[in-house]
Amino acid sequence: MWFLQRRPACINFAFAPGSYSSRMRTIPSRGCAEDYALPSFASMKPSDFAVALRAAIDDATFDLNSFEDDLADPAAEFSWSSVMDRLEIINDPLDRLWRALLHLSEVMNSPELRAVEAEMQTEVLAIQHRSTQSHAIFHAMAKLRTSDESATFSPEQTRLLHRAIENAILSGIALVENDRDRFNTRQLRLSTLYSTYSNNLLDAQNDFSLVVHDKIELDGLSAHHLALFAQKAAADGLDGASAASGPWTLSLEGQIYSAIQKYCANRSLRETMYRARVSAASSAPHDNMAILQEILQLRQEQARLLGFRSFAELSMATKMAPSVAAVDEMLESLRHKSMVVSAGEVETLQAYATAHGQSEMLRPWDVEYWSECLRKDTFHVDAEEIKTYFPLNRVLDGLFALIVRLFGVRIEAADGDVETWHPDVRFFRMRDMDQSGEPVVASFFLDLFARPGQKQSGLWIEALASRSKVLGGEKYPFRIPVFSLMVNLPPPADDGHCLLSFENVDRLCIVFGYGLRTALTTADCTAVSRPIGVEWDCVDMPAEFLRLFRFDRGHVDTGECLPDSLLDNLLAAERFMGATNFLSSLHIAATDMALHHRYDPFSTTEESIFDLQKELAERFYVVERHADDRSLCQMDAIVTDGYGAGLYSYVWSEMLASDAYAAFKGTTTPEEWKACGRKFRDTILGLAGIFDANQVYEMFRGRKPCPDILLQMRGIE
Repeated sequence: MWFLQRRPACINFAFAPGSYSSRMRTIPSRGCAEDYALPSFASMKPSDFAVALRAAIDDATFDLNSFEDDLADPAAEFSWSSVMDRLEIINDPLDRLWRALLHLSEVMNSPELRAVEAEMQTEVLAIQHRSTQSHAIFHAMAKLRTSDESATFSPEQTRLLHRAIENAILSGIALVENDRDRFNTRQLRLSTLYSTYSNNLLDAQNDFSLVVHDKIELDGLSAHHLALFAQKAAADGLDGASAASGPWTLSLEGQIYSAIQKYCANRSLRETMYRARVSAASSAPHDNMAILQEILQLRQEQARLLGFRSFAELSMATKMAPSVAAVDEMLESLRHKSMVVSAGEVETLQAYATAHGQSEMLRPWDVEYWSECLRKDTFHVDAEEIKTYFPLNRVLDGLFALIVRLFGVRIEAADGDVETWHPDVRFFRMRDMDQSGEPVVASFFLDLFARPGQKQSGLWIEALASRSKVLGGEKYPFRIPVFSLMVNLPPPADDGHCLLSFENVDRLCIVFGYGLRTALTTADCTAVSRPIGVEWDCVDMPAEFLRLFRFDRGHVDTGECLPDSLLDNLLAAERFMGATNFLSSLHIAATDMALHHRYDPFSTTEESIFDLQKELAERFYVVERHADDRSLCQMDAIVTDGYGAGLYSYVWSEMLASDAYAAFKGTTTPEEWKACGRKFRDTILGLAGIFDANQVYEMFRGRKPCPDILLQMRGIE
């Protein structure tokens, strides 16, 4: 983030010359910083944030007061510059500083960072609510929309103004004072609950630890996995832990848990780990059950205050999908087509497990293990052998080369040019090869490795600065976007090699896909150019798209390419159990939608959120789920603003991506393939948010997306 210049001199934040106090930003002109610098991530302390945030809040308050005074002047003239540009300039510094704190809390979590976040949250949200709920600003935007100047607005300006007015309404601007106060109080409480939910999940996962002393209990695990478990044991203070002789410590961290479920022959251990995973954060002292219930209640109240029947309907107001009914229909159609195929998959798997010594019926902790065994026997794909073709550095080189071929963008390492929050974090710049001089179009941090206890699980993007015309300078006509990409790969082995499983290659492609639209958008305004400046259900589309190009990597020792026969088997293995795996995603999406639409969080009946989850599971799974499944307490995506009543977005985005990928498969020459890539960049990446998402997709494809291609890509015929 870039920090305000006006702060005590004892806080040494990097800020480029030419910056100015926000006191000077009260004129509706390009009074913005002519350059900017990244924060000193390595030297910043949590205690610095409270001081800096208070300074930013003071400046924002002063600027908003001045802005509203100017708007109240009878002689005031309303123009894009005096209203929308000025609002962007006022909001930007505090927004970036607050996001810097939230970002560090996600990647370097500590009690000190949590304390500052809790201390400052109320004040930050109050000033943000004031901006979105200012009647003076709202009326100015309404006048601007009907002004003579509006005829000259670009498509981006027209759409942004419409969405800004819509966002103000959905943020409670039209509510009477008492209702607006209730709305804001609930919104603040929701923000607190979101943080508590995430922290509970992180703490609950950290609290679980299982030490194994007998190597036979880990039969089926590779030397790499044993080394990972031994590293965990050593980190926990078990002196002398080694891959060969142990002890080995297991945790609920993603890499460790997944390895046990997929490769461990010890059924009892798989069950123990599974039960611990699905019950995490569902009991004291890190209980998310009551928190999730309260979140659902508050969301329902917010929706009712705004005139919607449910939070899901409120969510649909800003989505690409037209309605709750349309989403339910899509999920049900995909479920119906997948269930028949899944039944056959499970029948085959049960027969295989029985033939190999398991007399009991398949349970949830059996499916991944026997699927991996059958996959290996059927396609002769060994997960450890596959890793030797995917060393991290070679995967990155291949991914960067693909981005050059697709979009004409070159990625170069710039490590050491800026400070990072951890020694493993890298820094890169992106250059446009199709422009004279190959100018920089974006920069990004890459935080690759898991840090259990500090870094949240999963993969995501955080925008540190979004592209902006009004916040540009002399060197660049636009502020260059800078973002951070987070993955949770296993750290390098003791020999220095970091060999990736195919699943981790997949994750790496996905997270780079998140960065593509942020880097290559042509939007002028931060409200559009930021990662969530598009309809939420197509946010994941570039990520799902890029992962479809994830083959052909070199061998760690010989540099040889993946043999064609192995590649063919790997492709087939990827689609193995495709319907069963897909139904899991559909179940999560359907549960999320049902919780936010038909479930009554205030009901006095005995039906709980877990009863609803179980009811839906019976329709989406062939293998019976565990009766005490409390996995809703670990779905942190469900409590975020965008994905609440929006987890179907993953499926929706995958449907769009599959159809877009089919356009490349339909090319017949390298020139056509290259042209298709540039068209994708110019439309999907360049224009999303500027135009309606459905319109942008049709610009690229020439038609609406075909849902059946998604099923074909997953091997569900």
